[in-house]
Amino acid sequence: MINSEQSIPCPVCNNKIPFNTHQLLLGVQFICSQCSAAIGLAVESKPLVANAMEKLEQVKRRG
Repeated sequence: MINSEQSIPCPVCNNKIPFNTHQLLLGVQFICSQCSAAIGLAVESKPLVANAMEKLEQVKRRG
């Protein structure tokens, strides 16, 4: 399920595009409901984002 609190502005029309981080890391693209532009994560960015998400989870667990 997509968490509507996680969103990114559409690069074309600035509409909010909701996304799920885990699906984004799996290569899923998300489509703008207003203009149909697609956003996704570049292959070379996946390790960087995955590492950042793991560090965030570690901080949350310490919390």
